[in-house]
This record gives sequence, C-alpha cells and structure tokens, in this order.
Amino acid sequence: MSFNNTVTIMGIPFLNTTRNDFLRDYLVPRLDEEQKCFVVTANPEIVMKARENDTYRQIIRTADYIVPDGVGILKAAKFQKQPLQERVTGYDLTLDLLSYANDHGLNCYFLGAKDEINAKAVSEVQRSYPHIQIAGHHHGYIDMEDETFAESIQNSEPDIIFVALGSPKQEQWIMKHKEKFSKGIFIGIGGVFDVLAGKVPRAPKAWINLNLEWLYRLLKQPSRWKRILKAVEFMFRVYVKKD
Repeated sequence: MSFNNTVTIMGIPFLNTTRNDFLRDYLVPRLDEEQKCFVVTANPEIVMKARENDTYRQIIRTADYIVPDGVGILKAAKFQKQPLQERVTGYDLTLDLLSYANDHGLNCYFLGAKDEINAKAVSEVQRSYPHIQIAGHHHGYIDMEDETFAESIQNSEPDIIFVALGSPKQEQWIMKHKEKFSKGIFIGIGGVFDVLAGKVPRAPKAWINLNLEWLYRLLKQPSRWKRILKAVEFMFRVYVKKD
C-alpha cells in the first residue's frame, strides 16, 4: 500500500478520503483497467487483531487500500490531530460496488456466510441489481488451503469478489489466493451478507448519525459484546496508553 495520503493508527495506514472519492478515484479506475485490488475495511477490532498478531498485521499492510470502517478509527485519528475525512464502511462500499457493477454489467462473486444466508443475499442482489452478472457464490465453510476451489472462482472471471468470512479469515484467504487471479477487486466485508439477506437489520439513519450504530448492533446481537470490549480496549490504548 502506498503511504501517500494516509493516517497511521497503531501501525495501520488508513487512506484519507471520502466514500464517493474512494469509489470514483481509486476503485473505478482499477475496474476499468481490469487490475487486481485488495481492499480492507478496518474497524477497531481489526486493528487490535493486527496489533496482537504480527502475521495478520503484515497481511493487512499488503492491502492496496485500507479504509476506516468504525467511528473509533475516526476518533483516534482526530485525537492524533490527523483527522480522517469520513467513515467508509464495508456495507456502504458493497452497495456502491453493486450499483456500479449493475450499471456496467460486471461479474460479481459472493463468498461467505451460511449457505442459506449466502443464497438469500445473492437472491436479493439479483432482485435489486438485475444487470449484475453473478459469477458464482459459495458459503463460507471452506478449506482455506483449497487451491482447486480458489481456481474455480478464478475461472469464473469475476470483476469483484465479495469475501464475507469475517476477520482475520477473509483477509487471510484473499492474501493466499489473489495471485491466481488476473483481475478483480477483493474486499473483505464481514457480516454484510447477513444484512443483505435481511437476517440482521442495518441501524436506522438516526443511530448512525449519532455514531451509535455499535450500540444498536449490540442490542440486536448481544453475542457481539466481546467485540465491543475490543473496541473499548482500542480507545483505551489510543487515549490513555497512546500506542
């Protein structure tokens, strides 16, 4: 990743851009020129995992672009007196890429989540974006080392590969297999398929505007409390320990 126009937080360089500019100036040119591109949407939990695991940190840092998916990242940047322009979430980027793919008839592959969630998400994509070409889709219960499976995805010639395996698996899978591909935007999107499939609701706009999306998701999914603790630890290290 180029370190121009980035803000580094705990060793992770975040691209300082807006959501619209990221799509227009960074991703669309890659798609138009049929280049490969590895995008990480990193929240405080991912940054903490990278801090605790050197191998994972090195994988993250090989990404072409790392964008700030999390209010905590923006607050940390502001505390460092290097403010980031805007939060760029995996969910929003997914919608942006789907819209662009729909307008240009691009091929998309959908990897991750449970089989029924994956199928439902793809069905909703087909309904909402009828001009997208579905290169293929597969649930997330895969052998990370399976070269034949990765080659089958490559043979479908996708322009965009949405990888929803959760961190760190999604970044590990992309790093291990992307060299087989001649083109394609690879983006790890965590639980976005759950939202597309309607299993997990997106926070209402008012909650998002108040930077309380994390609380809304915790109320809807109490099992996320361990992730919230990681976010709390992240903020503690930013404000108190100044890592």
